[in-house]
Amino acid sequence: MPTVLLSVINDLHSDQRVHRTCLAWMERGYHPILVGRTFPNPSPVERPYETIRLPCRFQRGPFFYLEYQMRLWSLLRKARPDVYLANDLDTLWPQAFWASRRQKPLVYDSHEYFLGAPELESRPWIQSLWRWVERRTMPRVDFGVTVNASIAQAYYAEYGQSMDIVRNVPLLPEGGLPFAAEGDLQQEERRLLACRALGLPEDRPIWILQGAGINMDRGAEELLQAAGAHASALLLLVGSGDAIPSLQAEAQHQGWIHEKVRFVGRVGREELAQYTRAAHVGFSLDKPKSQNYRWSLPNKLFDYFQAGIPVIASGLVEVEKHLGTAGKVLSHITPETILEAVGSLMKSDTYASASRAAQASAHRFHWGNEKRVWHQLIDRMEGIHTVHIWSMDRLEPPPYGGTLEVKGQLESLLAAGFQVVLHATAKERLAHPVPLQMTDYPGVQWRTYRRKKGAFWLFFTAGIPYMVGSRKSRQMQHSLNMAKGHHLVQGTHLTGLTYPASAILRWHNPEALYYKSLGEIQKGFKALYLRREATLLSRWETNLAKRWQGPVWVLSPVDALLWIALGGKPPLVLPPQKKFPGSIPLEPAQRTMLLVPGKFSVPENAQAACLTHGLSVSVTWAGHGFSKELRRSAAHHGITVLDQPDDAMMHTAFAQASMVLVHAEHSLGVKLKLIQALYQARWILAHEAAVQGLSLSEEAGILTYTDRLSLEKAIQTVENLGWDTDRAIKAEEARRFWTQPLQASSLL
Repeated sequence: MPTVLLSVINDLHSDQRVHRTCLAWMERGYHPILVGRTFPNPSPVERPYETIRLPCRFQRGPFFYLEYQMRLWSLLRKARPDVYLANDLDTLWPQAFWASRRQKPLVYDSHEYFLGAPELESRPWIQSLWRWVERRTMPRVDFGVTVNASIAQAYYAEYGQSMDIVRNVPLLPEGGLPFAAEGDLQQEERRLLACRALGLPEDRPIWILQGAGINMDRGAEELLQAAGAHASALLLLVGSGDAIPSLQAEAQHQGWIHEKVRFVGRVGREELAQYTRAAHVGFSLDKPKSQNYRWSLPNKLFDYFQAGIPVIASGLVEVEKHLGTAGKVLSHITPETILEAVGSLMKSDTYASASRAAQASAHRFHWGNEKRVWHQLIDRMEGIHTVHIWSMDRLEPPPYGGTLEVKGQLESLLAAGFQVVLHATAKERLAHPVPLQMTDYPGVQWRTYRRKKGAFWLFFTAGIPYMVGSRKSRQMQHSLNMAKGHHLVQGTHLTGLTYPASAILRWHNPEALYYKSLGEIQKGFKALYLRREATLLSRWETNLAKRWQGPVWVLSPVDALLWIALGGKPPLVLPPQKKFPGSIPLEPAQRTMLLVPGKFSVPENAQAACLTHGLSVSVTWAGHGFSKELRRSAAHHGITVLDQPDDAMMHTAFAQASMVLVHAEHSLGVKLKLIQALYQARWILAHEAAVQGLSLSEEAGILTYTDRLSLEKAIQTVENLGWDTDRAIKAEEARRFWTQPLQASSLL
């Protein structure tokens, strides 16, 4: 039976999240070994799995953390689990060391945004030490988990690595929830039964604030004052925290103890649930005093849902997102705003609606649903219905041809029910100025790796091109060794790694010829570098074609012939996978306009822009990467510039254009801007190189050119022929091979 060793820094008794995690791994046939410490509660822990508790001489402060790291490191040196699982940053370093050394999977479950904790934010030097640890261990993590989307997004923005979201939700009661998902009318009856069992008054509004973190400056002080000012409310403080002594002193001073507030202290889970059921309203009033609090999602929120009671909460982003209509959100916390919210919530219709919403949330947010995320992670770790895409670039905006192709593959695989891990490289920082929102891509994990710098050094090394060598690292190879399932490798760029024999190469074009063509239009050192790179790539691709064992997918018949000429076995022609929204317009454009799409930092697209100076029709350039020179020339020639358009803006531009220009300097691969035009454009004016070998002609609405003069003739032909429904229908049929391609997902 495979083992998973989990480490925490607490004494195990109260950590329900880790206990539930162990149960999830047990369900998958693993033997969990949970490691913690003996302090502060040395009594035995009874669990259905193995536990190890480390004694520490120091119980707090830097020496405690150092001692625990050493004891955990020593334990891991002797233990040899199949999976290493660290809970929070304070146990990650020893786990990362031994997992990396033994080439075993490393899972990291971050229970909070560790560096944003108030005790670290108030001590920058200590925070910087933990940041140093995090930056050196996070890149070693193979599978990341955290508690909510805000924290997951923050880690992705900083490290380029996504994390699964496992919320701190409770187990379902043994007999299941006592209400249906749509709610019921017995809420008050259940509340009264709980009041009788606990000896609480049945004729007064009861408020509850519960949890192990009733700490200073988290709203308990204001809540106590609000309860004291209310005519009949009874406040239950169930749990512990550093605010309790001062709250007791204030309540004693005001004469509120027992009459206005009762300090219940820490109780077991069953008794806690009973107190929660006895309440009318639950409170979660954490203040955004630190980054950790701003992104927190307290466990108590889900406990309130299971009791079916509405909640009054502070306006933290994750709390507000999960609360919905099951209560009220306070813009700021004062006794007055609390009383106002209570008065509004307790109105009969409002309360009934909020209670039903809480009951519906209880059916959604419970461990029976949440543990599925752990099962999906284990599926991914074991390679079950999982595809790893190895991409030269990540998918953050602005998009271009290569990333659009990868995005198409990703969308196709998700639609077929696969989990997808996208491995990509970044030339500069792992953080991206506009990081994608991971919640927009459920079922996708993102891994970003830093490319090697120093093209000058690699320029003088023989045998390996810079575009390949810069994307080859020990970290990437380790991730590849840990990655089980299907592998889809994008182009020559990623072929410096050692893949399984079954890996699929998605060959976009012969890069040696592409770099040679670039070298012919550049000057100086850049031209020298490109020619040298072309020479290295020629040798590399010839060797690649002969040694690649798995299937090869190419974009076009031309690419298939070129691959075979290199010595490779016959590949499969699989058209670009990206499907674009919209369709070919049936009616003519309202005005004669030429649309020029592209990434204008690429020399051939800049050349295309220059071709359109002074034409007899209006011109729009749409894309990104415009140089200052291009912007000046656009202003001089009256050309419209559509800078960094999104999908909706591009769709509008295609709908308004009577013709679209697709320029090329070579016939390698297939231009994704051509594919987009085939989906959405009326007439397409394509350079001969862009459609060479693709069986596309005037019937598909395509006219070709080779220079400025032939481009002007093509424009004149378009104006003479016009556009109508019959021509649109014929064009759609002629383009069908490219607009309804065979999907990669069907071949796995």
